[in-house]
Amino acid sequence: MALEIENIINKHESALKKYRGFYVFADLLATFLVLYALFVLFNIRDIFLMIDTFEPYTGTKYSIPGSEIVFETLGLIILAFTFSLILTAFRYYRAKKKDAISLIEEKYPVLRERMRTAYDNRDTDNIIVRDLIGGVIIDSKPVKSSVFLNRKKLAKDLLITVFAVTVLAYVANTGYQPPIGPLDLEEVIETIPFPGSDSNLISVEENGGTSGDPQNNEGLFGEPAVIIIEGKEVDLKIPPGGGEGFTIQEDGEQRDNESFIQSDVYNPEAVASQAYYENLPEGYRSVIQSYFEQLAEE
Repeated sequence: MALEIENIINKHESALKKYRGFYVFADLLATFLVLYALFVLFNIRDIFLMIDTFEPYTGTKYSIPGSEIVFETLGLIILAFTFSLILTAFRYYRAKKKDAISLIEEKYPVLRERMRTAYDNRDTDNIIVRDLIGGVIIDSKPVKSSVFLNRKKLAKDLLITVFAVTVLAYVANTGYQPPIGPLDLEEVIETIPFPGSDSNLISVEENGGTSGDPQNNEGLFGEPAVIIIEGKEVDLKIPPGGGEGFTIQEDGEQRDNESFIQSDVYNPEAVASQAYYENLPEGYRSVIQSYFEQLAEE
């Protein structure tokens, strides 16, 4: 009896694993087709043009048995499959899994608690356990593995798959092109005035120009200390000292240094100024000094 009930449970567990694998495949296929249809509708293939690594490969065709596939299409297939694989794995990792005994007891109340008790005590040999196992074996004969099949879930995946295939077929036959794509979004983002940005500000470059207005500075500056104004070279070199500033010197003209006065480091004839009381009369110096001291005290 112990071997018989063990074979019954193992048979149902094997069928349950097959159904779960079928669920995973159906979900993976539906998710992949939906993602691929969305990628096609929104021109996600243009994203390869925005990435420098993939841009040289855009437009390349690869031969497969019976046809050719473009690099962008192959990239979308790989991208959609990767995302669908991640989503499906995450969804089934979080899902609660029940064993075959729990599902049978939910579907058949007559076996509730009895089947699990009989299976857990199958190695125990006494009259009570033998009677329990015998009753469970008899009551489990109507149980079929098809009871584990979730037809609603499969129907939902089938509808999603058919819808995605219909959309892809429509796009392939009509050549429909959506009005928006990643390149359009990039242009829209560039025109958005983000907080803290000022489109009226113009950056100043190292050469004194601005990035907003392109300038041609070639020929503006000649030799050091010489600029060109209206086609004439003007010498702006300022000699040391405190002379008359700079003078315009034409090419070939000899500079006249007679009018320039070289200043010394200091004036040797400078004399320190006298204190205010040194210029007061001798007889009134003390009186005036005491007068101002009284004013200061008040």
